[in-house]
Formats: sequence, structure tokens, C-alpha cells
Amino acid sequence: MDFRKADTNDIPCLVEFRKQQLLDEGSAPVNNIDRELAEWFAESLSDGSLISWLAVDGDKIVASSGVCLFKFPPVYSAPNGQLAYITNMYTLPEYRKQGIGSHLLGLVINEAKVLDCKRLLLHASADGRPLYEKAGFADADGFMSMRL
Repeated sequence: MDFRKADTNDIPCLVEFRKQQLLDEGSAPVNNIDRELAEWFAESLSDGSLISWLAVDGDKIVASSGVCLFKFPPVYSAPNGQLAYITNMYTLPEYRKQGIGSHLLGLVINEAKVLDCKRLLLHASADGRPLYEKAGFADADGFMSMRL
């Protein structure tokens, strides 16, 4: 298994993995988001706000991971305001339970450390929760959201 950073040539695969991840998490495909995903990946990979790692078996991409980087106003615990969000963790079903996801998670966590992020956030599916807990993630209370 080889691991490498994704680039814009990988966008079609990243789009398909993201859609499958959403389906696996129970999201209904109520509209076609291929164009929007492709545009988002192109922009985010190009401007560095997304760093994505891939697992490749031969010439087949079998898993992906990503870390989105955000700047927020500085706080005492993160004077640089840098925040990271783990996203797009997906492994093809036939490659699961082989440590690939754990390795990819470690790569994106390291990216966040190198960029001096003091906090990592993510939303975990029921299937993904054990992976994240094993890596040291815990539930964080206090977040509120509003759909617009």
C-alpha cells in the first residue's frame, strides 16, 4: 500500500468517495452535487485549505482522508487562530479493518501539527467513531449550530 497526497488529478475519485461517504452516513441523494464537489475540491486543494491523503493499492485509490484548515480570531489556547477539521475519511469496503484508515488519520493529524493547529474537530459516523476514539478524539460538548 502506498500513501500520497491528493492533487487535482484525483478530483473525480475524491468526488465519488465523498458521495459514497455521505450515503454510508445516511444522507439521501436528493440532488446531483458532482459539479459543486469538483469545484470545491479544485479550489480547496489549489489554495491549500484542504490537504488530502490517499491510500493507493497498485494503481487503484482505495481510501482518502482530509484536513480542512480554517483561520478564526485568535484565542488564548490558539494564538494563531488556526483550526483544523478532519473530513473525507473514506475507505472502500473491501479494504476496511486493515489499518488503512488509522494510517491516513495519522497523516492528516501530522499535517495539522506541522501547521501549528491547536485543535482538531470532526464529525464521526457510528462506524468511524472507534477509529477516532482510538486516536484520542473525544466528544466535545458546547457546540451549537443552526441550519440556514
